[in-house]
Amino acid sequence: MIFCKNLLSFDKYDYLCVENMKHLIIILTAMGLFTSLFACGQKAQVTMNQLVKDESTTGTRVIVAEMTETEITRAVNDFMVINENNHPVRPSVKQSGDRFILQLPDSTPYDLFCYWVNYIVYSNKDKRYNNNVLGWFEVGADAAGTWAQFAGQKLMFFVPESDDEFDNVYFTTEDNRCFKQEFGWKAKLKPQSQVLKEYIAL
Repeated sequence: MIFCKNLLSFDKYDYLCVENMKHLIIILTAMGLFTSLFACGQKAQVTMNQLVKDESTTGTRVIVAEMTETEITRAVNDFMVINENNHPVRPSVKQSGDRFILQLPDSTPYDLFCYWVNYIVYSNKDKRYNNNVLGWFEVGADAAGTWAQFAGQKLMFFVPESDDEFDNVYFTTEDNRCFKQEFGWKAKLKPQSQVLKEYIAL
């Protein structure tokens, strides 16, 4: 590559100099763009801790479970005891046919809601798994930060039958994007390559 001998003088090298400088600027710009995109990619997976910190809005928090009255009562009671340090508020429970609707306070934080859904799914010690449990967590329209991508949506929570880790939940967005939330402050929210359960409106 030929560079200018003297940027202040105009001679036969001027044209090549200008063209090479243009090429250099294009290369540097491209490198900067790549670095920026790479950095964004590295930050794409947020942690549960970040989501809880960024949470600033309230909304509907509902869990619907197909269980017996004895099962749902025991599940709620046990959850309240096990998670006493998280100060959960007992949800109102209403029956609708063979399903029970748990209405949690609108202020229930994201992490606690995740724990509720997971516990209801695995609450019956006589069953490995309950496929008939869904939860909806409303994100405010003015959500910002890590929540901005979900603003104005009711996320549908579930645990897939294929789960063998027992300490996570999944959710599907209204536009059918699927995410896995593992438990723990540093646990990542992981986008899934396929939708494990199609979105169902509340």
